[in-house]
Amino acid sequence: MNYTVEIDPSQVLGVPRDATLEQIRDAYRSRSKKYHPDVGGDEWAFRVVARSYELLSRARVAGRFAVESGEHPAAPVNPVVPKTPEDEGASVRSGVRDRVDHPILLVDVELLLLRVELENPYEVIAIPASKRNLSCTLNVSWPPAVAADAPPGPDPAGVLPRVVEAFGLALKQTRPTSSAQDDGPSAFRGWLSYPSAQESYDAFNRLRQALKGLGLGVSQRIREVIIPRDTA
Repeated sequence: MNYTVEIDPSQVLGVPRDATLEQIRDAYRSRSKKYHPDVGGDEWAFRVVARSYELLSRARVAGRFAVESGEHPAAPVNPVVPKTPEDEGASVRSGVRDRVDHPILLVDVELLLLRVELENPYEVIAIPASKRNLSCTLNVSWPPAVAADAPPGPDPAGVLPRVVEAFGLALKQTRPTSSAQDDGPSAFRGWLSYPSAQESYDAFNRLRQALKGLGLGVSQRIREVIIPRDTA
C-alpha cells in the first residue's frame, strides 16, 4: 500500500501566500534551526521544511507563485537547458532523452536532489544512503519545453491522458513520502518525493517504463542543490 502526504508549504513555513523571497528564506532558516537532526530535531519534520522551502523559493524566483487559498503549488516547468535563475548555486546536468516521433510526446522529468553541505567530503561514506539527501524528488511536467517551437504534431488532447496514467502507475508502484499532481485541461504538473536518491532513480525508471509503454518518452535533467551549513 502506498501512502502520500499533501503539504501546504506556506503553512509549513508560516508565511503568507504572497511572501517575498526574503521572508521565505528567513522562515526556512528559523525552522531548520529548530528541526535540523544535528541539533536533536525531527528528521521527517526537517525534510518537510526543506521541501516547502524548495517549492516556495523556486516558485517565487520563477514568478509563478499565484496560488489561491487552499491550493498547493504545482511543480514548476523544468526545461532541460539552459540554466534558469532558480538554478543559481545548483549543479545541473542533462540526463536521458528518449527518441520519439514528435517533441509533444516527450515528458520533462527533473530529478532534484537537495542536501546540506558536508564539512568533510569523507562524511558521505559514514552517512546512510537514506540520509544523504534532504529531498529526492521527481518533478514531472508536460507539455515539454522543447515542444513550444515544434511544428504541428499529434493531438495534445490524446497525449495528456497517457501522461496522467503513467504518473499514476509510478505512484502506485513506488513508495513516495509525498506527492502532488495538477492535471489541467492542457497541461500536467506533478512531483514524487523519496527518502533516498536510489529510490528516486528507481521511481524514474518505473515512470519512464510506464511512459514508453504508452508511446511516450522522457526528457530528463538532474539538478543537485547544496544548502550551505550556515543557512541550516
